[in-house]
Amino acid sequence: MIVFCQVGDPIKLWGKYRESLSEDIRRQMGRDNRNSELVVDIVYNQCLILLEDIVTSMSGKSLLHFGLPRPIREQSIMINNRKFMSELAYDTSRWIQVVSVGVSKFNHESS
Repeated sequence: MIVFCQVGDPIKLWGKYRESLSEDIRRQMGRDNRNSELVVDIVYNQCLILLEDIVTSMSGKSLLHFGLPRPIREQSIMINNRKFMSELAYDTSRWIQVVSVGVSKFNHESS
């Protein structure tokens, strides 16, 4: 569609369909990743990489030419690194609670 039709607002089109386009990538990354904001950015970037590969193979042009954001290709290497992905899999709400309890004990004991 991007290559053969003149899309009026490609950013709006991306915003509307990026969830659907990235479902498989999100599933591949696993459900253990609870640091959702960072993971969502990585998933969308990976989706843009795959989309750009398709667009480039069809037209010889990058997504930037069609008014879409350019993906960060280096991030694709990190996604395939299990150690990196395991670092993103921590439960932020649990750690906030652990730190809060620790800080309250520290303040109570130091009084």
